[in-house]
Amino acid sequence: MIEKNESSFLFWLRKYKNLIIGITTIILIIFMAFIVDFPRLISKIIAIGVWGTILFIITYTIAFIVRAYKLKLIFKNLNLKVKYSTCYFSLGISFVINDLTPGKMGDIAKMFFIKDKEDIRLSDSVCSIAIERILDLILLFSISIFALIFLYISNINDINQKILLGQSIQFYLIFGAIIIIGILILLILIIYKTDFFVRIVSKVSLKLSNLIKRFLKNFKSGIRNFKSNKRGLLNIILLGFPTWIIDAAIAIFFFYLLGYRLNIIIIILATLLTFFSKTFPITPGGWIVSENIGALFVFIFYAPELEFLEILSIFIIDHSFRSAYLFFFGGYSIFHYNFKLRDLEKLNNSEIKIQNNSNNII
Repeated sequence: MIEKNESSFLFWLRKYKNLIIGITTIILIIFMAFIVDFPRLISKIIAIGVWGTILFIITYTIAFIVRAYKLKLIFKNLNLKVKYSTCYFSLGISFVINDLTPGKMGDIAKMFFIKDKEDIRLSDSVCSIAIERILDLILLFSISIFALIFLYISNINDINQKILLGQSIQFYLIFGAIIIIGILILLILIIYKTDFFVRIVSKVSLKLSNLIKRFLKNFKSGIRNFKSNKRGLLNIILLGFPTWIIDAAIAIFFFYLLGYRLNIIIIILATLLTFFSKTFPITPGGWIVSENIGALFVFIFYAPELEFLEILSIFIIDHSFRSAYLFFFGGYSIFHYNFKLRDLEKLNNSEIKIQNNSNNII
């Protein structure tokens, strides 16, 4: 009887999981808004003004334009004809879904949207998105490493004199760089030794090991096409730098527009940390989690001169502006192309097995 009740509870929990997470996130957002002083938060948004909002819209739009061109370039180098408009609006769909759901369902939606819109094989669509994601991940790790090393070797008195838990802040900078280098090396080893890593993960979760195996197999299958086209791969990698730097620059605008003249590298690193935190499906769009992680990183360098809640309020504003932009951009993309949101859960739960040069879906 107890086992039956437990199974019924687990079934109910799985069925309403997204609803529970969504309601909990909304409650936490409201709670956090009042903690950071809601009236002061509104006054900061007003202080940004019309011109600050226009500057944000232009900057974020440029980031999407470059990101869409990079995605089109990936398809082109895989000898696939995919229109720029399809790449551009697929980003709107995927980003708004990722911002509203606790998992990376937007990437799944993007794969199927491009497949249906351009009538290409699902295996080709997954392969391209896998290349985009993994190259972005490697690039973000690389930017973080160089930024940490730059802060370490640069002569910034406010940072050099900072002591945290009995250690100079420079100790943590080089320690963080070493950790990220280790993670990057591990990622490269996983790519090269996929089967060995998958066998280890399968002992913990068979479903997760299968997802990792399929994703990495498709990545390696696609990257082989660049062996005779190294220039094309280089162009894609180089396009990633302005994409993420422009994206991170938005947070810099908000800090500076509100009168906080902080070190730009520190803000960029904090923003990259918020991007990383959104990868894990804890809350929809990384709300609550990402802002606190970014604010905590900045606070380490500027405490006690700057209050944590002051920094946190700016990251909340940054995320709010991005979400509002994605609501209109992604909403237009979804309704214009009649993308059916009700199919997302079906796509997310489906077991997709893509074999090399085939279109078999199981």
